[in-house]
Amino acid sequence: MAQTQNRRKIRNFLLQPSLQTRFGFYSIGLSVVFACVVFSILYINLSDFSDIVMALTDSEGEVRELFASYMLHTRWWLAYTVLLYFVANLLVSIVITHRLVGPTVAFRAHVRKLCDGNFQDRIHLRKGDAFVELADELNRLTALMEKTEGKRNGDS
Repeated sequence: MAQTQNRRKIRNFLLQPSLQTRFGFYSIGLSVVFACVVFSILYINLSDFSDIVMALTDSEGEVRELFASYMLHTRWWLAYTVLLYFVANLLVSIVITHRLVGPTVAFRAHVRKLCDGNFQDRIHLRKGDAFVELADELNRLTALMEKTEGKRNGDS
């Protein structure tokens, strides 16, 4: 049973894969642009600063070596940070879209049941899902439809 539950969770990780991955890639693309701009600003300013320091010192070779080492170290830390940010951004994008897409899947299933004449089921969303108020209103409408259907069948 636990294995079936785990398989179900993995299968439901992306409810609408094209929408959720597209949103994730847009977010990552925007992040790449932002990271490039930040890196460019840092690189240009540190290069200008190193030129100023070299002009003020007598040991230009040592200063150039020191700055090159510093820039290499800084680039690696920036690369690690950007990679970590991309992964976190992708995961957050999936979670957020899951909270938006999940209720729409539940709404579609509920509407199909209503069209088939099943008025007993109700929508149950998870804590933190979007459209909770809409689900409550749809549940109220379903209860009203169930009551109306019961009266109609009782009158016949």
